[in-house]
Amino acid sequence: AMCHGCGTCAAECPADAITQMHFTDAQIFAQIRAALEEDPEDKILAFCCNWCSYAGADLAGTSRYEYPTNVRIIRVMCSGRVDRDFVLEAFRRGAGMVLVAACHLPYDCHYISGNWHMTERMKALKKMLPKIGISPERLRVEYISAAEGAKFAQVIKEMAETLERLGRERIKAENEKARPYLERMVGKKVAKLDLGW
Repeated sequence: AMCHGCGTCAAECPADAITQMHFTDAQIFAQIRAALEEDPEDKILAFCCNWCSYAGADLAGTSRYEYPTNVRIIRVMCSGRVDRDFVLEAFRRGAGMVLVAACHLPYDCHYISGNWHMTERMKALKKMLPKIGISPERLRVEYISAAEGAKFAQVIKEMAETLERLGRERIKAENEKARPYLERMVGKKVAKLDLGW
């Protein structure tokens, strides 16, 4: 079989006709909703690939590195699974910042090219964010290996500092300005998934 199980095809499919077992859009949207239920403007939502950055986050914890507690992690098998709509939904739900953490370029990806696909997708998304009123610095892409627990902790510290510098009121204002666009872009999709379509 040609399938490696990364989920990149599900994120790339323009018709949303492909899904991935245990990492369906509905499941990931539910995790986003749960992670951002309380004080979303103060939260950093991190999408971490299973093989590198999630293991790096785990290492940061087991090594007892100190970093801010306002990060919420969603594990995906590969960063290639991180759909543009996941990031937009995080902002629609009011997230302060979003991190997409992946294996190092060029060839550390367990699935060979998932990190490349994610990188291109997030570059395009970052260019679009100012057009809907969201500061592009609120989306960050980082490459963190399983052995880089210290780097994971440092990235979260830096993002928390950026969050503080931007301020809660500015983030709320940006989210409100972007909400009509985000509702059109992802609101209907999420509503359909909530209904089981």
